[in-house]
Amino acid sequence: MHFSFPHIKRSKLPLYLFEEDWAAALAEIECHPREARHWEFRAGFFDGEHESSVLPLHVACSLHTPLHVVRAIVEAYPEAMRMNESAFKRLPIHVACQFAERPEVIKYLVEEDRSTALEPDVLGRLPIHYACSNGSDPTVIKTLLAANPASALYADYNGWLPIHVAINFGASTKVIEELVKACPASVAVQTMKGSTTVSLAEKVSTKNKADILKVLKDAVASGKCEGRHTSKFGKTSHVMQISRAA
Repeated sequence: MHFSFPHIKRSKLPLYLFEEDWAAALAEIECHPREARHWEFRAGFFDGEHESSVLPLHVACSLHTPLHVVRAIVEAYPEAMRMNESAFKRLPIHVACQFAERPEVIKYLVEEDRSTALEPDVLGRLPIHYACSNGSDPTVIKTLLAANPASALYADYNGWLPIHVAINFGASTKVIEELVKACPASVAVQTMKGSTTVSLAEKVSTKNKADILKVLKDAVASGKCEGRHTSKFGKTSHVMQISRAA
């Protein structure tokens, strides 16, 4: 969803969040709940260089904010969960996964609106792509896959599935196992440039390299990776279609 930002101005709530003064943030929400609706321009919000207009919920999801604070912001403005920041059109759950937010926060966001876990940003990436690139706990991957296992077959605009991202960024063996279990067919999918899960695993230098290769090769040997599947950017491959039913 795309939105205009008619009320961009400074408020105290983001300041308290950035200072990690959670008590002050809660008090501000209780006294001025409409502050949860205020858009603010933030220079360097992403990677210290990409500016964006964001809501307090985007800010909270970037700061390892405690669950009770995140919940208070959502309760003050539930619609914020489906609001895109301006730079990459990311929802708060994208931001939470990108900044490796607390697992309980990501679980809460998914449970409140599981459809958000299946929304791509401007790069064609789902929240699970970011979770796979930022060392997320396996429980986070399980939570996102539970929203719909077919997200394991969703490719970004470079043809990268979550499993490609996870392998490339040195995810834990447990994360790879969860992705394979959710959709064994993902092991056989190639990126736009022809990289396979096995070829990516052979290139990385991680302590669990041998374990990951075993997981991948066992999946191939099991016969569950039928045929040769090429991922489609921004879409699932023909193996499985994502259902957006709540």
